[in-house]
Amino acid sequence: MNRKKKILSLVLMLLVSLGMAAQTITKPSVKTPTSFAIFVDQVSYDHAKAAVDAYRQSVEADGLGTYLVVGNFKSPESIRELLVKYHADRKQPLEGCVFVGDIPIPMIRDAQYLTSAFKMNQKADWKESSVASDRFYDDFSLRFDFIRQDADRPLYFYYSLRPDSKTFLSPDIYSGRIKPTETEGTDKYRLLSDYLMKVVREKQDSGNVLDHLSMARGHGYNSQDKLAWAGEQLALREQMPRLFRPGGTVKFFDYDDVFPMKNIFLNEVQDPALDVMLFHHHGAPDTEYINGYPETSSVAGSIENIKLYLRSKLPSRARKVGREQAIKEYSEYLGVSREWCEEAFDSLKLVQDSLFNEALDIHTYDVRKLRPGARFILFDACFNGSFHQKDYLAGSYIFAPGHTVAVVAGTVNALQDKWPDEFVGLLAAGMRVGQLNRFTGYLESHVIGDPTFHFKGDGSLSFDINQALTLHDRDAAFWRKQLSATLPDVQAMALRQLLYAGEKGLPELLHRTYLGSDNFVVRMEAVKLLSLNFPEQAVSTLQMSLNDSYELVRRLSGEYVERIADPALIPAFVATFLNRGHERRLSFRLSGATMAFDSGALQRELDRQLEGRIVYGDTVLNEIRLSVRSGQARMDGDLKELAVPGQKLGVYRNDIYAYRNHPTPLMADEFLRIAADESRPVEVRLYAVQTLGWYDLCYRRADIARSLRQIKTTDKGLDAELRRAIHRLGQNR
Repeated sequence: MNRKKKILSLVLMLLVSLGMAAQTITKPSVKTPTSFAIFVDQVSYDHAKAAVDAYRQSVEADGLGTYLVVGNFKSPESIRELLVKYHADRKQPLEGCVFVGDIPIPMIRDAQYLTSAFKMNQKADWKESSVASDRFYDDFSLRFDFIRQDADRPLYFYYSLRPDSKTFLSPDIYSGRIKPTETEGTDKYRLLSDYLMKVVREKQDSGNVLDHLSMARGHGYNSQDKLAWAGEQLALREQMPRLFRPGGTVKFFDYDDVFPMKNIFLNEVQDPALDVMLFHHHGAPDTEYINGYPETSSVAGSIENIKLYLRSKLPSRARKVGREQAIKEYSEYLGVSREWCEEAFDSLKLVQDSLFNEALDIHTYDVRKLRPGARFILFDACFNGSFHQKDYLAGSYIFAPGHTVAVVAGTVNALQDKWPDEFVGLLAAGMRVGQLNRFTGYLESHVIGDPTFHFKGDGSLSFDINQALTLHDRDAAFWRKQLSATLPDVQAMALRQLLYAGEKGLPELLHRTYLGSDNFVVRMEAVKLLSLNFPEQAVSTLQMSLNDSYELVRRLSGEYVERIADPALIPAFVATFLNRGHERRLSFRLSGATMAFDSGALQRELDRQLEGRIVYGDTVLNEIRLSVRSGQARMDGDLKELAVPGQKLGVYRNDIYAYRNHPTPLMADEFLRIAADESRPVEVRLYAVQTLGWYDLCYRRADIARSLRQIKTTDKGLDAELRRAIHRLGQNR
């Protein structure tokens, strides 16, 4: 161990010991099958003691003996040590925890592949290029190296995921954050007390079943694909059948039902009878993006949209190049008159535009005026769960008056093509919202609010789902019995648990399950587990699932096909593109995936499948051929650019990093050459190695790992990245 590492290790040990010494721990006052832990900083506890104590009592009354840990926490390490200890208690194992107030925030680096979409250059500001994540606390198998504490934000603690750490998420417990928003004119401790007492009141309503759900979609989500929207509604009927029976209420709202939809959404989320709200939209830390410009086919409406666009763009461009030059550029670019452009400098128009734009989206200050009725909200959006910021969207909902006690949201940007409703049907069976995030979350996903909150079980299960997920976690015998359960989400959870338990013959079971199940969500779980854990064995299943009747199975199968990239998948890939190229979001996925395969092989297969086929229109054909040509042209251009020595590092970085999203084996050999080329700048070699680490499902992953093992270097950063990539390529989930 070198001197710098020794110093960091000593500093960390000192922080842990100081943190342990400054804690007051109250053990559970009731004996229950499982337990829970509340961590609260001393100042917050001093200000909100009565509310914290009442919250703890309400959790215990709900069947969870609860630790209360109060202290001036000096590092995340001291908290994690206690969580591991409590979870290992066989008499009353810990199932979850919550962090109340100002609890240290782990800021994770070198682990972007554990997020759904985050791929920011880590040389940027560490506050922005790190991921605020409580997976540090709840996933005990992840291993980290402490880097430093932030000088400006002392709650931020930066960690690097170690090269030898587990490379996938499987949290041992669930966690939640109750961190009040901090805005001018508000007392965060008052907000905290009021929120905790709201939770106490809601927990007293122990008979509340999940029988009222609403779902809302914003502009631009999933390419605004109606098939994706319809498929999700069909799947929800499988997952929560009670909603679709007499006495149940389910509503679906689309961004273009009324213009603008903001007020409609806000009215709905305030309904005091609402149990769950599912939001699908784009987002920012303080904003839900709901509407774009009005969609219109009228000439007048189209002209006004163009003028709105010009007024949004021209002023900022004029500040850079001058008013006249900006007008000239946009007039020529869009082929519009000078007069339209000049409106961008009309102060009255700009004020009107500001008011217009205000009506399009939901902001934190809008929510603070509400009394949200939904007990639980899921935000399928970027940044809405940024609890490490002073003002954040998820916090504005739970700290508002009303009934909302828990949300699930992310701290960084989020992928659209994911499965946001996975296991959501178990909420109706009484599962705690913390367990939902435990089994569906990414590095950025968090419960904001009370993670122990749950609805009354609807009677569909003969066992307690929460105790089963802790006491029978990875218990193959127990979950094998649940493969024939009535509720599809229980069958899906059984498959997940059998994976964690190391069930023998699981690939064959998953394949049989896909072939034999009538349930969308069970087939989706089978395809997901096969593809992410047994990519070689998944090929035969993917050849069928690309044409599944459930849109999400088709779409995610397209993603898995791209990442595995086995040439044996080409016929099914081309057939799906040819027969379903009209489906917006699936087509988007398949277009990007053409780079996974040799362009000549794709074109030959397309010609083969067209033999003897009468084609009335060539719209889809043209899209396929264009995607193949443009994908090949992009790779050719990147190869040409990468071959030129002496360019700015940013050029190489952009060309190479782009393939983390599209890990095509056709570029792997070039990246291996760059990684091994000692004449290249070490930064460029690092870009190549990092990108090759994203080839973890590729059918060539073993070959890539062998080649990386042959590379020797004295550079510590490059050596660490080589070890990280090799470990990731060789690790089974």
